[in-house]
Amino acid sequence: MTEPTIGVHLIIRNEAGLLPACLKSVAGADEIIVVDTGSEDDSIAVAEAYGARVLQYNWEDDFSRARNSGLRHAATGWILVLDADEILNTPLTKIRQILRGTTAEAFTVTIENILGHQTEERLYHTAIRLFRGGQGYWYSGKIHEGIDQAIISRHGISAIRHSSIQLVHTGYLPEIMSRKNKAARNEKLLRDAVAEQPENDFYSYNLAVACCQKGQVQEAEELLRHTLSRAPLPAPYRPAMIRDLGKIYLSAAKMSSIDALLAKELERYSDYPDLHYLQGQSLEGQGLLERAFQSYERAAALAENLDYHTKYVSEHGITTFRPLHRMGEISRQLGKPDEAARLFHRSLQSLPLYAPALLGIVNSFQSLDVPDHSIAALLQQLVPADQPAGRAAIVNALCAADAYEAVCGLPHRLFPPENGTLLQMVRAWIITGNPDTAMSLIREGRNLLGTEITITGLLQELRVLEALCIWSQGSALLEEQLAGMPEEQRSSWYKLNQRLAGSLGGSAKETAEGHADDTLDNTALSMLLMELIPLAVQLELYPLADSLAGLSVRHQAELAAALYKAGCVLTVGERFIELAGDEQAAKPVAFYIGEMLYDKGHYQEAAGWFQQALGQYGQEDAARTGLAVCYLQLAAADLNKAVAGFGGDYEHGPILEDLAAIQNTLLLLNRTPWHTVWSRHKRQGGVQP
Repeated sequence: MTEPTIGVHLIIRNEAGLLPACLKSVAGADEIIVVDTGSEDDSIAVAEAYGARVLQYNWEDDFSRARNSGLRHAATGWILVLDADEILNTPLTKIRQILRGTTAEAFTVTIENILGHQTEERLYHTAIRLFRGGQGYWYSGKIHEGIDQAIISRHGISAIRHSSIQLVHTGYLPEIMSRKNKAARNEKLLRDAVAEQPENDFYSYNLAVACCQKGQVQEAEELLRHTLSRAPLPAPYRPAMIRDLGKIYLSAAKMSSIDALLAKELERYSDYPDLHYLQGQSLEGQGLLERAFQSYERAAALAENLDYHTKYVSEHGITTFRPLHRMGEISRQLGKPDEAARLFHRSLQSLPLYAPALLGIVNSFQSLDVPDHSIAALLQQLVPADQPAGRAAIVNALCAADAYEAVCGLPHRLFPPENGTLLQMVRAWIITGNPDTAMSLIREGRNLLGTEITITGLLQELRVLEALCIWSQGSALLEEQLAGMPEEQRSSWYKLNQRLAGSLGGSAKETAEGHADDTLDNTALSMLLMELIPLAVQLELYPLADSLAGLSVRHQAELAAALYKAGCVLTVGERFIELAGDEQAAKPVAFYIGEMLYDKGHYQEAAGWFQQALGQYGQEDAARTGLAVCYLQLAAADLNKAVAGFGGDYEHGPILEDLAAIQNTLLLLNRTPWHTVWSRHKRQGGVQP
């Protein structure tokens, strides 16, 4: 039997940075043909260095024409099509085994799209990338070009088979999308294609995707709704359209729209786990926790159906760690921490570094009164602590649950200062009242990480923490410390250092006054204070936070809000009372005042504050829900009075039915995330100022 020959085909332009990884992954191919559409970097030289035959082609805003120009020079029995931002993850020797003796004309491959730098940020889809050469198959379509129609028209769809071949695509990483301006390029080509072929649903769908990538969500929604209404049911991209439209509805909190969409489409695509997961998210957002749990269960049950990857666009972990995590959160909210911990554990068995599940299991064990140091020991068993990513996941989960003592108790030998943990460890030592240790850790981290620290921006964050430590200990910042602050903020730092000097020592005051800038724009200083006051509260440096807020009356509200969110509810009440008399100062804390009054049962007064908070950016939805629950509580109180007036004989009737309906609505609304939620540490009051 003749050994199948494989040619690899690419079209490129200015891909010198990505080509080496791509071409190295196909080393051993019988032929590599690269169509260059006008590179101005070293792409051609790089391609030739890997043995590629490079063909020059004048770009005509048409991907199919570029692809086909390369196919005309193909001399192999099989053609594998890649992009420069893709890597072949399946050895060519295995691909040759697949091809030996096959009667198929083409094969689909699974493409793993990397969307971000977290392990879970992956999206999978399949596409025809491997087909017989020399058969007269040509690509069609200006963009998102395909060869499937050429094959199906001659041999039928049965000639295309699924394969286990895998590619990894990095082109959707934000930095690559931005550098190559792919979203704008794709949008232009797609708008041209839609103008030429307005009836082409595939182009309309992909234009909606391009609009989403550029933040044009309203247009994307309209395109998807219109295209979905006319797209033929067998269209292979139709399920993905439903998924994308559902995500848009969910992000816009259009729950009735997503529920109506999924109620109909899940009958057609009952084996599509992403749709079950979306349904769970919608139901959970409406407070229908038990029903949401069942939707997540249905998504998880499809883990045994390995075919969904070949049929649908699907998120990584959509049948494993994602639904299991949400089921754990629902169990925790329903007061079942034991069950929640088991579900989080199952989620972590699928992906040990999944941050939401790690935080969930920490919170669950905290609810069961397990000591934080024991939880830290458990995390070291669940997560690969011998890897930097594992150590960072452990430290971040403990810090997110305010288990700072446990972070400080981690063995220094196993958890050295490094890029992923240094910042959180410094914060933990400050919060636990050990600023000297924190300062020592900052110095150690600088020495160990060297220049790498400046690349990530970690150095600047450490400088801010160092500054707050110095100020909290009654000293002023030195010239070299001030000079290291960002240039656009440096004058504000000098001014702030001077203004704080009055409460510092004599030499500190001299240091600060020597570099003050009296012409400083107060707006710049105010913006810096808005960053530093909440940070000082988070670090439990309460006297410093008070001093910072004392520099300007308008920042008292910033301090009060930060204290409330930090769990200092008992001590912040008087501050709220003082702010309530000043209309401008009260606006930023109106929502929190409403929450405090609601929790004390003062629903009428709370409603007034929630009404004020409706105009505050970022709080509108929560304030609207708060207002609704206040009115419902008042209505329930009135109905209860009416029932009491009837005496003990009133056991059935419309008033009781109305009361039951109100109580059920209150239950659902209070299950939605409108109210501030505190960790165990914050609920217990933390360290009060």
